[in-house]
Amino acid sequence: MWTCSMLKNNAREALRGRYWRSFWGCFIVSLLGGGSYVNWSWMVSSDWIEEYLNTLPLYALLTLLIWLLIAIVIAALWDIFLVSPLMVGRCRYFMESRQSPTPISTLFSVFQTPYLNVVKVSFLTSLKISVGLLLFVVPGIYWTYSYAMVPYLLAENPYLTTTRAMELSKEMMYGEKFHYFVLHLSFLGWILLSVLTFGIGSFFLVPYTSATYAEFYAAMRAKALARGLTTTEELGGFVRHEAPGF
Repeated sequence: MWTCSMLKNNAREALRGRYWRSFWGCFIVSLLGGGSYVNWSWMVSSDWIEEYLNTLPLYALLTLLIWLLIAIVIAALWDIFLVSPLMVGRCRYFMESRQSPTPISTLFSVFQTPYLNVVKVSFLTSLKISVGLLLFVVPGIYWTYSYAMVPYLLAENPYLTTTRAMELSKEMMYGEKFHYFVLHLSFLGWILLSVLTFGIGSFFLVPYTSATYAEFYAAMRAKALARGLTTTEELGGFVRHEAPGF
C-alpha cells in the first residue's frame, strides 16, 4: 500500500540531479498555457474595467465583443490542439524520467502519429468533466478523479480509444479517489506559499508535484496489472533514453 510520504520520497529521488531539466520542461509547458501560471489579477481592478466599459460607445462595445469571441475560439483551439497534448507529453516525460535522464524533447513526442487520437480522447474526456461540473458539479468532481489517469494512459499508449482510456482510468481509480484527493491536499502548504509570491513560486513547485503524480500513476499501473485490468501488451511501459540530450 502506498502512502503520500512514500510517493513524495520516490519523486524526490527521481528528481535528484534532474530537477532543473524538469523545471525548464515544466516552464516551457507553462509558457504555452499549461500547468503553472502567474497570478496577475492583483494588477487589474475590476472597478476600473467596469468604469472604462461604461465610457465606450455602442459600436466600440460590439467590436470589443466580436474580438472577445474570436479570442475565446482561438484560446479553445489552442487548449485542445496544443495544451492538452502537452499535458500528455509532460506525463510521459516524468514517467520516463523516473527511470533515467530524459530529454526535454519528450514533452513534444506526442505531436506525432497518432496525435489526433490523443487530441480526441483528451478533448472528449475534458468535455465530459466540464459538462458534469457545469450542470451537476458533483458528477463533474467524481469524473475528474475517475479519469485522472487518462493523460498517463495516453502517454503510455496513445492509440487507446476514448472508451477504453476512460474505462481503464476509472477501474484504476476505484477505491483510490479519496487517497488521490489527500495526495493533492498534501501540497496545500506549498501552494499557499506559491500564492504569496503571486504564483511565481508555483513554477518551482510543479516539477515536484508532477513527479509525485507520476509515482501515483506507477502505483495504479502496477495495481491494474496485478489485478488483470490490463496487460503489458496494452500498456507497454515507457522507453528509456540512453542519451540525456535536450
